[in-house]
Amino acid sequence: MSRNLVELVRRQHTVQAPTALQVLKAAMDARGEITDEDRRLAAEASGLPEAAVYGVSTFYDDLRAPRGRRHIRVCTGTACWAATADAHVDSVRDGLGLTLGERSEDGSVSLAETVCLGFCHSSPAIRDGDRIDAGPGAVERLLGGTTADAAEPEWISVLEEPVLTRPGDWSGLARALAELEPEQLLAEVKDANARGRGGAGFPAGQKWEFTRASPGEQKFIVANGDEGDPGSYIDKYLIERNPMLLLEGMALAGYAVGAEHGFVLVRSEYPHSKPILEAAAAQARELGWLGEDIAGSGFDFDVTVLEGGGSYVVGEETALLACVEGLRGTVSARPPFPAQKGLFGMPTVVNNTETLINVPFIARNGAPAYRDLSPGGSPGTKLICFNERFARPGVYEVRFGTSMRELCEDLAGGLIDGHEIKALQIGGPLGGILPASRLDVGFDFDALKAEGCMVGHGGIVAFDERTDIRALARHLLRFGAHESCGKCFPCRIGLTRAYEMFGAEQPVERARLEPLLETLELASLCAHGSGMPAPIRSLVAHFPDELGLI
Repeated sequence: MSRNLVELVRRQHTVQAPTALQVLKAAMDARGEITDEDRRLAAEASGLPEAAVYGVSTFYDDLRAPRGRRHIRVCTGTACWAATADAHVDSVRDGLGLTLGERSEDGSVSLAETVCLGFCHSSPAIRDGDRIDAGPGAVERLLGGTTADAAEPEWISVLEEPVLTRPGDWSGLARALAELEPEQLLAEVKDANARGRGGAGFPAGQKWEFTRASPGEQKFIVANGDEGDPGSYIDKYLIERNPMLLLEGMALAGYAVGAEHGFVLVRSEYPHSKPILEAAAAQARELGWLGEDIAGSGFDFDVTVLEGGGSYVVGEETALLACVEGLRGTVSARPPFPAQKGLFGMPTVVNNTETLINVPFIARNGAPAYRDLSPGGSPGTKLICFNERFARPGVYEVRFGTSMRELCEDLAGGLIDGHEIKALQIGGPLGGILPASRLDVGFDFDALKAEGCMVGHGGIVAFDERTDIRALARHLLRFGAHESCGKCFPCRIGLTRAYEMFGAEQPVERARLEPLLETLELASLCAHGSGMPAPIRSLVAHFPDELGLI
């Protein structure tokens, strides 16, 4: 059935045509709820059956809960949990007299939860309309009607000449168009061994090569800007502070694989990302770096910016493509991979935002220079970010191979108020938990993998010595269960069962937990279900007594 829906979308598709999701989002923004008439209009605009549109309207968080004239969203992400153990959620709920997902009888105010708002450096975070307030006093200001825009984090590179925080100037694309054939650019990216920055660490050059070699009437570049990892706010600041570098990276990918159009999917939780990126794309067209016959080379490439609907699992590449097509953001079995049959059934490169932002440096300076950026680790550099528990939270560009101790103690200054690190979660909710005793491990793909952890997006969330480890397990599993797309039963049912185990008052039986984790790892359709056991296994290994295992 899903292939049939994609075919219907492809028949209806033009680059700027509204999808069912876009029509429904506009209706929600206008009236605060989705009606059957809205679904009918969305079906008419998209060419989808009304039953499929109904599925879209009940899948995304942004479309499910009714909105009042004042819509408030409170962050329940891991960084905010680490800051208050959800006390801020209770305070907002009690102060408004509403439960999460409820609208007042007079329609004046509504309350929903969200994960996450990208202000992990100053948790807890709350969104009031399109204004995000965070940090000490945020709850009081919200309840008093005096919310203020939260301060943006620091943006620092430890390199003398930054790579990822350097403003985009299109010099990489200029050199590629003037001096390199598409095959030569592809070879440079492969030789650089630029690994994906979205979680799996798959080499970008190989993915590009597969896409270039796949037959298709059209090919597409899709930038995954739907970074939903609680505790990571890197993509938000790349998109909002360095949009030109992202657009340049997409154009380079298009040149290398033979694509003429790209899509960026940004998070609705970041209200400023879409307008900033659209403005940058318009400026790039005026400068002649997007559009037809770029720099007189005969190469055409343009970009469309879309906004998601509030779903973590849409960060998975097949679910991401479904969201771009306006469908429910559920995962598809692979093969075929997106490089073979992706967006609208055509060969598609799907790269994380930060992955693409690495490419202009390679195009400008060559693969050897890229490999030399981190002499003690993997090629290139990596952005990392720290949560509010640290003395100097923010976004940092660092070299691979740097020890976690150096990053956490020297760069981020240790924890605030004299507290001590009890554990770190690195790379998002699918990443393992690193205890304080293992801080000398290097920040790199293989080194962290050996510890049951991952580079992932590069978010580093610290838990101090006061953290209740069993409560942390409940928090992580609640998130996992809520964000499952529901397509495969091991994930849909298994994560709920695991959450129930740790939510009960009695001890957790290892004999029941272990088969459940193994089933999730082996039988889940995507990395959401297969990856969620990693942090639980870490807690079992390092904090068994605090988990209450028998």
